[in-house]
Amino acid sequence: MRGARFPVGPDGPVYLWWSRLAGDEGLSATADRPGAPALSLVLEGTLAQSVVEATAALEVILGVAVGLASAALVRRRAGAVGSTLAGLLAGAFAVHLAAGYLANLVTAAAFLAAGALLDDPRRRAAVLAAVVLTGGGLAHPQFLLLCVAILLVAAALAWRSDRHEAFRIAGTAVGSAAALGIGLLAVRPGGPPLEVDTSKDAFLRRAGLTSELRSAYLDRFVHRWTRYVQWVSVPLAAIGFTAPNGNAGRILRSWFVLTLVGVAFALVTGWLPADRFVTFGFAIPILAALGLVRLWRRLERRRALDVVVTVALTLAMLAGSAIAWNRQEPFVSEDEVRALVVANEAVSRLEAGTPVAFLVNEPDDTVSFLATRAGNVIRAGVPPDRIRDVVVVVPPVGGTPASGQRRALERLTARDLAAAEARSGRKAAVIVLTPFDDVDRPTDALVVDPSRPVKGSFPVDPLEASSAAGIAWASIVALALLTVVGYGWARIGLADTITAAAAAPAIGAAMLILVATALDALGVALGTTLGALAVSALGGGGGYLARFVLERRAGSGSAPQVQEQPAE
Repeated sequence: MRGARFPVGPDGPVYLWWSRLAGDEGLSATADRPGAPALSLVLEGTLAQSVVEATAALEVILGVAVGLASAALVRRRAGAVGSTLAGLLAGAFAVHLAAGYLANLVTAAAFLAAGALLDDPRRRAAVLAAVVLTGGGLAHPQFLLLCVAILLVAAALAWRSDRHEAFRIAGTAVGSAAALGIGLLAVRPGGPPLEVDTSKDAFLRRAGLTSELRSAYLDRFVHRWTRYVQWVSVPLAAIGFTAPNGNAGRILRSWFVLTLVGVAFALVTGWLPADRFVTFGFAIPILAALGLVRLWRRLERRRALDVVVTVALTLAMLAGSAIAWNRQEPFVSEDEVRALVVANEAVSRLEAGTPVAFLVNEPDDTVSFLATRAGNVIRAGVPPDRIRDVVVVVPPVGGTPASGQRRALERLTARDLAAAEARSGRKAAVIVLTPFDDVDRPTDALVVDPSRPVKGSFPVDPLEASSAAGIAWASIVALALLTVVGYGWARIGLADTITAAAAAPAIGAAMLILVATALDALGVALGTTLGALAVSALGGGGGYLARFVLERRAGSGSAPQVQEQPAE
């Protein structure tokens, strides 16, 4: 609606160049997070989307998948009203991850779908839950560890009353972790991962500036807490804490507690950002929705009061998400892309392996954020086979004393350039893109100014903007693809058709990641249309085939129905 032509959020450019590099070299180039690039490549090849459209569409549809999977998780326990409200609040809360944090979003959607499957008592549902969780873990292994911890706590809660369920939950956790290890080993053969600073946090960590990093974590948490509206959702979640029973309730309660523990641990130690636990804490909006249902029923005799109170609280939580989403912007500009088109051709004409030094400069300390952002945008815009040659350099500024953070950035980027030249045995070509450096212009550099277009430029696979309508359409068809792929698998583990349909997009995303990872390990090029179509066909067709075989073996035409158990 606001006309964005690129993915929003600071990590949007990261996934653009990750996908382009993975399409050229394979998933091994993306280190230990192959899930989101794999999913993007499948959408690009299957639906004929550009990398910009596929990445932006993933931000949209994975947020939708989180909301739908949240509804699926509590539908048996909370009924239609409670599950619909849970899906609405959790899906709206997903904007905090939809702003570029695709890996976290994939893992969250997969975990919610796995929770819905675990609430089904059948063995096949638990096996499928472990498989789905493995697919989500391939997007962000670190957050899979948090998911495993949540499941182990839920298993401990079930131990006294139902040891069979305790073993099912624990087995799912351990099985998914073991399968994740196999998946990560499968993508190791091939080119080495490209290890560069993709965020300011990564730079501060590499520079050893731990005090600045901890200060940044705390400052981020303090300035963003109003967006999360926890002053409304946490008390309501406490009211709904005991509402869901069964495994869904155990998982949500464990998730709620570990979210609070994680935030407290992060704030005390400063080892990691506390707000990442908050944005991943979907148990809070789900339990808050169930708390609203309880509050409504307690105020049921006061008809006017229950409507006013529940509507006002719901709108307050939705308003926080709406404000946060309204503040999001693409971290790629039209001027930057125009400059990159010219730089793209210049880089493509250099001898293969020649380092390309892009100078990035600003007269103040904001250059530490600019340098990492510029590196992501530049890597997304150069030819995919030259991404490894890009080196971002922050030159010294004469005449003004530099801060310790700036000096560290100058020192590290100079070291990166020297290492690149030593590896290649060639002197680096120097390029200045004026959107990233309008402070100094060395005489030996190629200066690219987007205000002065160059005619006759022939870039190689350039980064191109989409349109608002193009991204909207890409999101719709991508959501349809994930739903079709995931529904066959969902019906294997979920007896109810509505619940299965709600969980289908999240399950479909996880299955496409698993199949893509397997085919990539076998040498199939995911960056081609044929490779992407093979992933979609196997990922989707496998679910319907497996369901047919299981039903044929069971001697019945449909899965057994599981009785609904709504909350109080």
